[in-house]
Amino acid sequence: MKKSPAIKAITISISAFMLFSAVGITANAAEIDSNTKSLKNFQINTYSNSDDTQADLPTSFSSVDYNIVNPPKDQRYNDCWIYSSLSALETKLLKSGFTANNFSTEHMNLWATTKSNGKGWLRSITSDGYAFTALGYLSSWQGGIEQSDFESFADEYNPDTDLSSLVNYGATAIKYLDNCSREEIKQEIMDNGSIYAAYSHSTFYENSDRTAYFCPKGSPKATGHAIAIVGWDDDFAKENFKTANGILPENNGAWLVKNSWGNYNSLNGYFWMSYEDAYLFSSTFRYNYAIEDVTPITDDIKLMQNEIYGATYEFNYIDYDSVTYLNLFNFSEGYNKLDSVMFESTAKNSDYEIYYVPAENKTPVSDESKWTLLSTGTVPYSGYLNIDTNDFDLPVTYGAIAVKISKNEASDKNTIGVGEWLNKSNGQFAFINETKKGESYIYKDGKMIDILDWYKAERDDDLGGTFVIKAITNKTELAVTMLGDIDLNNKLDVLDVTDLQMAISGGSNLTAVQKLNADTDQNNEINVNDVTQLQIMISDKN
Repeated sequence: MKKSPAIKAITISISAFMLFSAVGITANAAEIDSNTKSLKNFQINTYSNSDDTQADLPTSFSSVDYNIVNPPKDQRYNDCWIYSSLSALETKLLKSGFTANNFSTEHMNLWATTKSNGKGWLRSITSDGYAFTALGYLSSWQGGIEQSDFESFADEYNPDTDLSSLVNYGATAIKYLDNCSREEIKQEIMDNGSIYAAYSHSTFYENSDRTAYFCPKGSPKATGHAIAIVGWDDDFAKENFKTANGILPENNGAWLVKNSWGNYNSLNGYFWMSYEDAYLFSSTFRYNYAIEDVTPITDDIKLMQNEIYGATYEFNYIDYDSVTYLNLFNFSEGYNKLDSVMFESTAKNSDYEIYYVPAENKTPVSDESKWTLLSTGTVPYSGYLNIDTNDFDLPVTYGAIAVKISKNEASDKNTIGVGEWLNKSNGQFAFINETKKGESYIYKDGKMIDILDWYKAERDDDLGGTFVIKAITNKTELAVTMLGDIDLNNKLDVLDVTDLQMAISGGSNLTAVQKLNADTDQNNEINVNDVTQLQIMISDKN
């Protein structure tokens, strides 16, 4: 694959979670030199030592007291990020009155290994991972899956296998917490039961019974470790922490942490971490996040999406006041009520507009007068957003969901999440995306551009990416839209014959509505006789 020089020098200071080392990852071949990983190069976000607790927040809180936190488990590999992310999902579900008994860490770990085509996350089950990995799993409704449901598939499972039918609840909104204040984080814990976070761990900073942890500012970064934070105590005495390098926290106060090392201490697998820890909530281990909303998944709901790995990067390459991003879908599977639109963006406070865009010849139209405005607003937070679209009636054909992001006085960003390949600092791939032409588009300067054509022309990049724009749809009654109209363009021609022949030969799959349209002799079977009948219909029409 050819690479052109990076248009922008892009460096991501993100560390993987592992036992013995931390490897940064980079996007678009902008590699991190491991020799530059001194403390001064990390973007550390620490908050004021002053008491910033809101008046209506209690001085102490624990979700454990409300029986919405499942007991700590014991991680087997470098997979703390799996346990912490599933814990965040479990507590959100339990707090919402749903069921979450024992989500399978084994499934997420195997799902996040390399597929048979060499795509996806290039890792084994014993390898480290990133917050990105779990976010893709959750936002694409690939899990969680109860371990009892997964066990019958465990022996033969590989990442090519789709087990999404076993998922009972889907995450619909996820908020990044990396630039939130202490009081905002406390509110997120109260609202959602727990949050996913990460820090730099060294046994040097643990107290004697491993129940309290404090790493002072200025300390070197050690091993990245992901956790779930389930509470806090503003009065937790600073003297409970080990004096590290002669330093104690300046003030009392600590987070209650659910760990993934089993029942290893006197708090049954929990410990306290000082508010003043140097690396907790730092950009080194982003993203820290809370699951804001979930929905039960039934046969009446379908998530339309063109990727399952979520946002591995932000598409920030076009320096316009606004950019419109589109994903094309085939809305002919009998789910034609658009409940809401999900998309990922870090353009907090920017303006957004969401449109339905009709397609011609399976390409979104560039004539804006044909677009339907579904929603407008301001991006409320960085993360995965879920925007209500008031059960918009989707035409039974190909169509696109467009998200326009615009800069304003409060924000200079117009970015959206994209599933894009990633490199480790050693030059090896960490992730290779699965992208097809005809799935994602940019509307720019009055022209509709396939994202793969844009990547090739602008960045000499053959892998490209897929925009993280998803449609949550509800089931509607199936019906024939036009007998013989296989490509769903409301007309009959030789292209419909070709599509039907390919489907019968096994070269393609038909959606539910396409199957109804394909049964041209209306005998409830699709075979070569339907091709003959379709040819007669086209001939008679002409």
